[in-house]
Amino acid sequence: MFELIQAGKHTYYIDNPNIMGVYQLNEEDVCLIDTGNGDKAAEAIDEILEKQGWKLKFILNTHTHIDHLGGNRYLMKKWGCPAYATNLDNAFANYEHLEAAYMYGGYPCRELRKVFRHPGPIGFLDLEDFELPKGLASIRLPGHSFGMIGIKTDDGVWFLGDSVLNRKSLEKYQFGYLVDVEGYLNTLDLLETLEGNLFIPSHGDVAADIRPLAQGNRKNIEKNIAALLRDCAGGKSFDCILKGVYDRYGVKPNVVQNALAGSTLRCYLSYLQDQGQLECYFEENIMKWKSK
Repeated sequence: MFELIQAGKHTYYIDNPNIMGVYQLNEEDVCLIDTGNGDKAAEAIDEILEKQGWKLKFILNTHTHIDHLGGNRYLMKKWGCPAYATNLDNAFANYEHLEAAYMYGGYPCRELRKVFRHPGPIGFLDLEDFELPKGLASIRLPGHSFGMIGIKTDDGVWFLGDSVLNRKSLEKYQFGYLVDVEGYLNTLDLLETLEGNLFIPSHGDVAADIRPLAQGNRKNIEKNIAALLRDCAGGKSFDCILKGVYDRYGVKPNVVQNALAGSTLRCYLSYLQDQGQLECYFEENIMKWKSK
């Protein structure tokens, strides 16, 4: 399903499990906000553009996870247009195996190289060097990625990337992927202060008020933190803590899930150590984490 929905005078979104934004720069030119997950999404987007008589001038990627830039290569080649993301996120976009290596903690195994392979240097430019046209503004929303942004249009519509999980995802993915827990908590604080007419997370729950969803995500983080502190009361190794996460949420992991959850768990442990709530030590040559 790729349905074009008007959200304001100049603002549209393409309804899909991976929501994409469209902003009309003038009568015929538009920019895209994210491009979905692969060439099929790009072809569907292109069909919408052609039907509307629009020309694609540039792409804004809220962040460079593969389900948000999967259509970039196709659309950039078709329209001869650039794509912009923050310099932090462009590092992952421009080096095809960097994200997989980050999650894995070394050169990634074959399964991760396949799933998380990025497009490489196909023309991504740093948003910091680009002056957004009148009618568009950006803010930093770190946590789910290092350099994620939100985009606001002059219709009061916010495109928020993966700064919040929707309600269904909160029930299903209670240990959602993060790279920076403290940054994410700060992002949730910021979201509650935003003013606008419509808030569009990338994976659903379009809403006139983002605060309830931001609060739900914060409660989920707090629940995860409390559970980890309980698990570490007597001191546990990383693998034992990760097994507890899987057991708690009924997850039967595979290689990809293990990389996502393991990387996220390390971020929680680092955050709790920085907060003075955990300490690490070695016992019989095994690194362990213990609640203070």
